[in-house]
Amino acid sequence: MKLARIVYLLIILSSIIITPYAVKYATSIRGYKAYGGEYLIPILGWIIATIFYEICNTIHQRKKLKSRRKKHE
Repeated sequence: MKLARIVYLLIILSSIIITPYAVKYATSIRGYKAYGGEYLIPILGWIIATIFYEICNTIHQRKKLKSRRKKHE
């Protein structure tokens, strides 16, 4: 679970770090300042990180439950 937390934080931090570069790139391509999908990168990163973390958490809980069942048999 510790690894899942580290990956969770890395995904969120990398999406936050990438956002200003994406905004600069989009502005240079468009030729003017506008608000587009590049501002949603941190939100998308958070969604992906949360889904990943929840999957890891569910797998971890199922493994614990399975090992408890084997002990009681």
